[in-house]
Amino acid sequence: MKVAVLGAGNGGCAAAADLSRRGFTVGLYSRRKETLQPILDAGGIRLVENHSEEFVSIGAVTRNIEEALKDAQIVLITVPAVAHSYYIEMCAPHLREGQIIVLNPGSTGGALHLLHGLRQLGGGYVPPIGETNTLTYVCRLVGESAVQVTLHQKNLLFSTIPATDTERCADIFRIIYPQIIPVENVLVTSLSNFNAIMHPAGTIMNIGWVEFAKGDFAYYYEGNTPAVCRIIEAVDRERLNIFKTFGYSTLPFLDFFYRAGLTTEKGYKSGSVYTALQESEPNRFIKAPQSLDHRYVHEDIGYGLLPMMEIAGLLNLKTPVMQALVTLASQAVGIDFLNEGLNLEKMGIAGFSKDRLLTYVREGK
Repeated sequence: MKVAVLGAGNGGCAAAADLSRRGFTVGLYSRRKETLQPILDAGGIRLVENHSEEFVSIGAVTRNIEEALKDAQIVLITVPAVAHSYYIEMCAPHLREGQIIVLNPGSTGGALHLLHGLRQLGGGYVPPIGETNTLTYVCRLVGESAVQVTLHQKNLLFSTIPATDTERCADIFRIIYPQIIPVENVLVTSLSNFNAIMHPAGTIMNIGWVEFAKGDFAYYYEGNTPAVCRIIEAVDRERLNIFKTFGYSTLPFLDFFYRAGLTTEKGYKSGSVYTALQESEPNRFIKAPQSLDHRYVHEDIGYGLLPMMEIAGLLNLKTPVMQALVTLASQAVGIDFLNEGLNLEKMGIAGFSKDRLLTYVREGK
């Protein structure tokens, strides 16, 4: 099986190295020459995992999107959600029958955004579009052609639009990631985006420290104090209310965090997000953003928390804590996220009723 991995950042390099090591053919694409050149010069990626290093050759490393997509059965998009619009335009002319697209992760509303964008372009083949609720790996680049993986996420939620294709696509996607769990539809994966639950509060409540220390503190371990974690828990209660209104069952953030392998049994049984983060060994030494010009703001607020809040608005639900974080972030960075983030119009669902939305995600039309 050939997998096209689009994006050569943290997640893309981790996926390319891991999948290549496991015997899959990988076409790794990035639009940036400066990102790909060190990998081309080295002939592959150095994978750091479990206190050891391994050099992994990659089948094709290219800035030619057509070359990356050719003969690929799975098109794995691993870029931040703010770059999805670019990849919609780049991929559209080259998609072929038999392919599936998977946003890994979809952030919130990613599959909806991709489907709407492809249809707006018109004329080309639109494959089933899948998304996971989070990235497959806890990972960070540790050099120009090196990536460190501290955890392979467990229990990844997966769905497609249309939802009627989920089981068939899951059978294909499970070949590369057997830990996926198919769920009802992309509303469930999108509303299970726990980066949107965790990062907005952790970043906005630490604005002063981020700007003063320029990221020189342990983001999860030191930045998420008991008060910050109470904000995270409040955001999660608003998210759970959206699920309840749709009539779906889901797990609280703490359960997802534990099942993903990100905290200990002690952290989970405490019932406290604060204790769970203190007990999170994979996240303990991850540094904070060096500035507010970071995906924890642009992606996890503009393309994570905002679309979650927008979907709640379709259901006439109040989300005051989400709204406060979006408002504060907009003022802090000078971006009107309500208009520039992933809103209802960009997801193609403006003016939908609850029933119409549920039909749309099930049938894709």
